[in-house]
Amino acid sequence: MDLRIKMEQEEEERKAKGLLLQQSKKKGKTKKGKKSKGPTSPAPIAPAALTAEASVKPPAEDFEDRLDYTSLLLHRNLCRGLVRYIAALRQAKLLCDPPASITMFTTHQQRFEKRFEAFSTLYQPPSLSYEDYMRGSDFSAVQSKDLLASATECFRSGKGIVDWLLDVVVVESCDEATIDGTEKRKDDDFYISIRREEIMALAKVCVTNSLFLHKLASTTAGGKNPGSSKVSLEFKAHKQYCTLSIT
Repeated sequence: MDLRIKMEQEEEERKAKGLLLQQSKKKGKTKKGKKSKGPTSPAPIAPAALTAEASVKPPAEDFEDRLDYTSLLLHRNLCRGLVRYIAALRQAKLLCDPPASITMFTTHQQRFEKRFEAFSTLYQPPSLSYEDYMRGSDFSAVQSKDLLASATECFRSGKGIVDWLLDVVVVESCDEATIDGTEKRKDDDFYISIRREEIMALAKVCVTNSLFLHKLASTTAGGKNPGSSKVSLEFKAHKQYCTLSIT
């Protein structure tokens, strides 16, 4: 697989593991004292202290932050998967480049700069340059099988996140007395950033694109020419993320 794709996946896994590790750690302070010369045994912990420590739970705001971050991971996986899926379709000659008339009155760089103009006022993180965008979206040196595998992995990871979100964002009919606010929330909670309806729509995007990616991979692996197939782009499942069907 292309080295750049591998590095992106390793970086994503490292950040996710770091977040989970950070959430699992409990903050505490230790007193500094002089070291004794002889060996010392650890002081016994009173049972009452163990009970108090076990009863400490993270605040509800931590769950909201974790839900926000996980939702962003889902959107990132969908964006990456779609970009690589489209690149794979172009390699298979199932999608053509935009017509030259699209740049009749402007250039691709001007279109890019105008679209991201709103982010230019932010100092951190630095704004993405057009050159970085071109390098990041150029998959001409990546083999088709690696590109298909990478796109499939993005949607597979996205489906895993969807399953977790559906488990922690429960339906409104659930008894609120049985819901722990640090682990789950009802769908009508004002403080959550994503609803079950949105999650289900994103699940359809992941599943549909994964199925047709598998079909494309099977066709190209079998040595068949997919040139006679047709691609349909639809926004029925979600208004922002498309599904690409191959018939």
